[in-house]
Amino acid sequence: MDRRQFLTAGAAAASLLAASDLALNPLDATPAFAWPKGCIDVLPKSSTKRMAWTLDDGFSQSALTSYVKLLEDHSDLRMTMFVLPRSGAWKHLAKPISALAATGRLQLANHTMTHANLLRLDAAGIKRELQHCGHYIEDNFNVSAGTYFRPPFGYIDERVIKIAHDIGYTSPVLWFGSTGSDSNTTAAKVWGLCQKWMLDGRIVIDHANSNRTVQNFDRIRTLLKSRGLHTVTIKDAFGHN
Repeated sequence: MDRRQFLTAGAAAASLLAASDLALNPLDATPAFAWPKGCIDVLPKSSTKRMAWTLDDGFSQSALTSYVKLLEDHSDLRMTMFVLPRSGAWKHLAKPISALAATGRLQLANHTMTHANLLRLDAAGIKRELQHCGHYIEDNFNVSAGTYFRPPFGYIDERVIKIAHDIGYTSPVLWFGSTGSDSNTTAAKVWGLCQKWMLDGRIVIDHANSNRTVQNFDRIRTLLKSRGLHTVTIKDAFGHN
């Protein structure tokens, strides 16, 4: 599947899912659609083969703990986590997450306060979701989310982009590849998607809502090595404050 087919398939899935905000990870299986202008979905070209492994949500404390341990145990691993304060797991793990963020190997970014569909909020609601999450990150992890945010469900349009921009969130981060990881996906399915999407220049979305991806970590590590891929944070690649 080329990039145009990838985006078209995702658009069809998004149109079917827009009526419901109840699913936690509705875009896992078809992980992208034609994002509006100004969104980040791939890394800048580089002489180094690299991939951004990004993590959303954290509804499972066990899963989030597992990702933290991966980072603690593997000093070459770099990751961007989009923090969701709605999940209490983040505060429970504040100490080790803060320590990792201080090293620069873990970047923390904004995933809104409650995982609301930003398309359905007025300007004040969008600002509140982003600002409250930003304050939460600063207060609990002693770092700033900087300019980066990821809209829940990937739901974003030009209005959301402008409102976010007005309060300093100028870098909406989407994705071009997914692990498909959630509680209803088998570890084998996740492994297949990792092989498909973990490629040079990709931003891959993962979710700390199950341990399906972590269960494949040894194979993922071997896969990245065989493809000559290094993991980078979004900030590593784009350098925004």
